[in-house]
Amino acid sequence: MKRLSQAAFQRAMAFVEEQGRDLDRALLAYHFAGGPAEEVLSALAAYQNDDGGFGHGLEPDLRTPASSVIATTVAFQNFRSLHVPAEHPIVRNALTYLLEAYDESRQVWPIIPPEVESAPHAPWWDYASSEASFGGFLINPRVEIVGYLHDYSDAVPAELLETVTTAVFEHLEGLPDEVEMHDIICFVSFAETESLPQSYRDRVWAKLAKAAEHGVAREPEQLTGYVLKPLYLVSSPDSPLAVGLADEVAMNLDFEIDQQGEDGAWSPSFSWGDQHPEAWEIAKREWQARMTLKNLRVLRDFGRIETG
Repeated sequence: MKRLSQAAFQRAMAFVEEQGRDLDRALLAYHFAGGPAEEVLSALAAYQNDDGGFGHGLEPDLRTPASSVIATTVAFQNFRSLHVPAEHPIVRNALTYLLEAYDESRQVWPIIPPEVESAPHAPWWDYASSEASFGGFLINPRVEIVGYLHDYSDAVPAELLETVTTAVFEHLEGLPDEVEMHDIICFVSFAETESLPQSYRDRVWAKLAKAAEHGVAREPEQLTGYVLKPLYLVSSPDSPLAVGLADEVAMNLDFEIDQQGEDGAWSPSFSWGDQHPEAWEIAKREWQARMTLKNLRVLRDFGRIETG
């Protein structure tokens, strides 16, 4: 079993400190140095618009300042990890945005707005084809969002919450065992919703266990591509899938340790190709800091960082 050396750990920390955004540095301090949550929220606030949604590159592959649902889910990922209460203005305004962005006729949230076309963006964030590309938004981003609405159920209309939760489970029951990678990630986030009734969570984990049988990478050479990594399914040792995927997770952790760059960072396995090369260089650096911070947290949680 491999462990990240203290020297490699310090290089990673230094990369985030020197190359990361204010948000990345605040998150690093919060997760590794007892830094205040308010510093993270202050950094997040710089990405929030007057409508309550988030933009301005919070999702690195979208450079538009306009609010998008996908960028707002990134904010909620941070709200969850920091346990930010519903009465905090940044959460209250973000919930307002999500409720306004909801398409009641289809019971979904469109993932991006047309404004994305007016700024540099990754080629997969094409507005015209977004509905087809994301399966009508029935899973991504709806499932993840419904989890966040349960996090803040006291601040969400009860009828809406019941409607969208029912819709999510009706769709889940009709899915084949083989599920697309990004959709699986959305369901993992949903299953990790602590306020979701345990019986509901168990149903999702059972589906995810079946999906893992079909799609999860099981050999190191598979991990070099854009694939469903075991760590996407098992984000912590406490995951219900941790025992069943123990060997795959151990392999994935070894692989991630080997993938650290000389500069201390982990880098994305994707790029924008020849689209907006200058903007991509900025986005790439932001992805590196974000991925490095995430990997440090995962390696720490699995006891894979040398101490002392």
